[in-house]
Amino acid sequence: MVDLRLVRVSVMDGVVMLELLKSYGLKEVREIPASAIEYKQLLRGTDVAIGGYGYEEQREVANAASELGIPFITYPVITTVLPDGIPFDELEFPAGDHILSPVLNLLVRAFQMIELLKLFVVGTPLFAPDALVVHLEPDTLDLRLERVKLSVKRC
Repeated sequence: MVDLRLVRVSVMDGVVMLELLKSYGLKEVREIPASAIEYKQLLRGTDVAIGGYGYEEQREVANAASELGIPFITYPVITTVLPDGIPFDELEFPAGDHILSPVLNLLVRAFQMIELLKLFVVGTPLFAPDALVVHLEPDTLDLRLERVKLSVKRC
């Protein structure tokens, strides 16, 4: 069993995502409702947070995770934001429709899991500003992965 505590943000994936996370033998998997306000308190004692759907929700969770020294894996553009790396607020994510089809959503979630495993078990995750965008052609179901470099806002 991997001694890793994990908090996943957003309840929109329900049982499928939770069961996938639990199948990896993680010590604890908790789900934070999207309406939760005190993310910092809810994230205490966790090792990683996985992003949900909305940009604002992810922004708040990423900031709380950063303050606590916890990596944050974004959604639907996948990158790992480290507490001592480029802040979430300074990353410019590509514009586009962030409501994904159920199939594409599951694929993105699977790639988030791969990033989580690379972060704690083996491999080198995509650290911001490097990122992964998953494209699924709706007519043919052809899958295309695009590695991109996110722009960094100059403050």
